[in-house]
Amino acid sequence: MRPLLAMDRSLKWPAVLLAVFFLAQAWLSSRLDHWVHPEPFESSQSGTLDPRIVSSLRAVAFLTGYKVLIGHVFWIRVIQYYGDAENGADHYSKLYDYCRLASDLNPQFISVYSYGAAALAYQLNREDEAFKLLQKGVQANPQDASLKLMYAALTYHGHSDYKKEIPFLETQIAQGNAPTMMVNILANTYMKVGRNEDAIRLWRHILATTDSDVTKDEAAKKLKELYAITKVKKVDEATKP
Repeated sequence: MRPLLAMDRSLKWPAVLLAVFFLAQAWLSSRLDHWVHPEPFESSQSGTLDPRIVSSLRAVAFLTGYKVLIGHVFWIRVIQYYGDAENGADHYSKLYDYCRLASDLNPQFISVYSYGAAALAYQLNREDEAFKLLQKGVQANPQDASLKLMYAALTYHGHSDYKKEIPFLETQIAQGNAPTMMVNILANTYMKVGRNEDAIRLWRHILATTDSDVTKDEAAKKLKELYAITKVKKVDEATKP
């Protein structure tokens, strides 16, 4: 009888450990599935990413614990996607989904929201997606003032209320340490209302101070466009009777 009891006791801990292992595996599987296939899974109306790519990337990020690192690496892919002119054929239909996935991987990476929202709203005229991206950024980073300022600026811009938008942006930028993307927004808004000299001044400043090759390329293109406009204007003024 005693040997049987001893054998029962010897099997007790392995059984407990086995049960704990299966429970832990079930919990991890549940967490992994929720991370890989979040509900509800929003999608851009313009275009969607391959679900297999999204699931694989999220699974690797979750299992390795390197969400931030993988988020940064994926963000480089986003920049490459938006910097490739060939993707403009469908108006960069996957940009919102790319930014959303990058923000899932690294929710505290502010550039995902600011750069993505500015590109969506001011260059692609997809303001609804820009608002959603900024809202997500504000929720994930409630202490960050720059995203709230961008949200306010985008609200004015969305209503074409440039009389309020321009002074608002000028005030924020004058205080110093304004995000480069906010300066870009003001420069683009100056162009919309015909304040080309002010736009040239800002784009020159951006070109001279930014470390981003993409932003430098954008600033150079805007300046080329503005120089052509001002040149034509000067010729017209010179030929007037």
